[in-house]
Amino acid sequence: MESLLIYTLRSSLVLTLLYLPYTLMLRRERFFRLNRLTLLAILVLALVQPLVRITIPDRFVPQGEATAAIADVQEFLYTYDAVTVGAAPSVWGWREWAAIVYVAGMVMMLCLRACQLLQIHRALRRGCLWRDRGDDGVTVWCHAGDGAPFSWMRNIYISEGDYAENSRAILLHERAHIHCRHSLDILLVTLVEVVQWWNPFVYMLGRSLRDVHEYEADERVLRQDIMPGEYHTLLVRKALADTSYAFANNFTRSHVSQRIAMMKRPPSRPLARGKVLYVVPFLLVSLVLSATPMIKPLLFVDGEEVGSDHLVQLPTNSIDHIDVLRGSTAISLFGKRARGGAVIVGTKPDSPDPTDDAPVFLIAEEMPEFPGGETAMQEYIRRHIRYPAEARAARLYGRMDVRFIVEADGTLTNVRAEYSGDTAEGAKATITGYSPSFTGGDGSASHTRAWLSSAEQLVSQMPRWNPARQQGRPVRAQVTLPLYYKLE
Repeated sequence: MESLLIYTLRSSLVLTLLYLPYTLMLRRERFFRLNRLTLLAILVLALVQPLVRITIPDRFVPQGEATAAIADVQEFLYTYDAVTVGAAPSVWGWREWAAIVYVAGMVMMLCLRACQLLQIHRALRRGCLWRDRGDDGVTVWCHAGDGAPFSWMRNIYISEGDYAENSRAILLHERAHIHCRHSLDILLVTLVEVVQWWNPFVYMLGRSLRDVHEYEADERVLRQDIMPGEYHTLLVRKALADTSYAFANNFTRSHVSQRIAMMKRPPSRPLARGKVLYVVPFLLVSLVLSATPMIKPLLFVDGEEVGSDHLVQLPTNSIDHIDVLRGSTAISLFGKRARGGAVIVGTKPDSPDPTDDAPVFLIAEEMPEFPGGETAMQEYIRRHIRYPAEARAARLYGRMDVRFIVEADGTLTNVRAEYSGDTAEGAKATITGYSPSFTGGDGSASHTRAWLSSAEQLVSQMPRWNPARQQGRPVRAQVTLPLYYKLE
């Protein structure tokens, strides 16, 4: 759900950055088709661009800095938030509430638009006197009363009086909407409005696009030997009987004075078309600000760049459970790293499977995920975890880290629990695997082994995870799952 919030924020950023310059540079130009294509491009980019990922070249770390780099890497290795065992369930935070409000807004907007679309279909059929389907596939619905004409998809609504007096101009105008497929534009606007229902600029862009639709239809009408004065008078008269529909292309949708002023404006200079190039720099800015930054894993052997497929063939040394490339090989890191960034430090897990030659990523472009996300994982742990009675009796508590590998098919292997925590007497110790050296408090090695075994059993019985992905392909990855045991 959090990723959905991030997506809509980035989408609104793209739309706002690209739309605001349009209002200053192109809105008053008479390049109606160009303006329409520009607005449609902004809508498409707002939907697609947040999904684009940038590959950022890594910073090469010389061999002499490898030791310092390892200490730095340990600070941001991908781990999940600790799950407290034996404590009250955590309450929802602001992210969860924000996600609920956002999804509720999407559902309300979707329902509103669906009702408006249903209203159009009812208006076409309610009180219809007759209908006629032309050779071009356009159906004219004639109604009683004095409603304002409108069109939707390949249907035209017109009143009986308008058909008798001004049918030619009105039908030319509405057929222009249909032949230009303006209804499809409105559907695209509606989709973006559902995604960005909270963004005022998306509604402003929708109004601008509908204005361009009317300008384009008006221009086509005036090319058909319709007198401008008579057409202007018709617009003013029908504005008094405006019964517009949100989805439809209404005959008097825009401000009549604004449309008449646009029809009287002189043609724009051809060189003014170059203003549309503003999209390029603003597109680059929005790409940098909104796209998901990814780090391309690069390794250098003897000064030559090699891909991640060669990692398993490189010799390694183990320093504190992190594999370091040896010899003339150095680690490729990026200066500022985010949670889940694509940085590769070595290729082997703490307990590698010697029969499997596939590299194991400590951090990949897309890290593994429990089905349903982190919230679902925490709920699963709370339902299935067991706090051994002997561990409670021995007053063992604190943080336990369970490390495991998520295979490319989502199965979990190499599960191993490690504990660093406090005993009742305040002694501190570190347990790795089933080390019998730690007794801790009133406990014994058997208590400790039972405790570790319960955590490993919990993880081993988890359902398949969504595997990690590197350059779009599923890969093996190591995950650390912290569990915090608390005595009541």
